[in-house]
Amino acid sequence: MKTEHEHIVVDKKSPTWVWALQIGIAAVAIGLSISSIIYPVYAVAATFTVAAIILLLFGIEHVVTGVFVKGSRLVHLGLGGLIIILSSIILAYPIASATLVVWLAAIALLFTGIASIISGLRVRRVENRRVPGRASRALSVAAGGLAVALSVSIMASPTFGVQLAGFVIGIALLVYGIRLFVTGVSGLRLRHATPATASSSDTMAA
Repeated sequence: MKTEHEHIVVDKKSPTWVWALQIGIAAVAIGLSISSIIYPVYAVAATFTVAAIILLLFGIEHVVTGVFVKGSRLVHLGLGGLIIILSSIILAYPIASATLVVWLAAIALLFTGIASIISGLRVRRVENRRVPGRASRALSVAAGGLAVALSVSIMASPTFGVQLAGFVIGIALLVYGIRLFVTGVSGLRLRHATPATASSSDTMAA
C-alpha cells in the first residue's frame, strides 16, 4: 500500500504550470458559469453554436472522404451533406433549434413521469417476491408527478425550458470550475511544500 508521503511525492512531480493552468481554466469556467446563470438563453445559444460548428466540420470531413476515397463514396457524401445541412440550420437558428430539442426532451420527460406514476400506483402481487414498500411507491409517484409538471411547464412555455437548460449548464460549469480550482490550489501547495515538512510527517507516521 502507498503511504500518504508517497502520494505527496507523486503529486510534486507535476510541474507548476500544470496547476496554474488548472486554476486559469477554473477561473474561465466559473466566469462562464456566472454568465450562463445570468443569461441562460445566450448560454444555450452559444452551446448549440459550438455544437453546430463541430457538426459542420464533421460533415465536411465526410464529404472530403467521399470525394477522395472510392469505398462507400455515396454513403460518405450523403451523410456529410445531411450533417452540413443540419449544422447550417442550427447555426442560422440556434435558439429555435434549442427550443425544438427542449420541447422533444419535455415530451420524453412526460412519458417518463407517467410511467413512474403508473409504476408507483400499481401494486404487483407476486409469490415469493418482495413488493416495493409504500414509501418507495409514494416516492415514485411524487417523482413522476414532478416530471409531468415540469414537462407540461416546458411544453407550455418553451422559453422557460431553454432558460432552465441554460441555468443547468451554468450550475454544471460552476461545479466543474470550483472542483478544478480546488485541485489546482492543492497541487500548488503540495508543489511548494518544503522537504522538511514531508520528512517530519514521515517521522510522526513511523
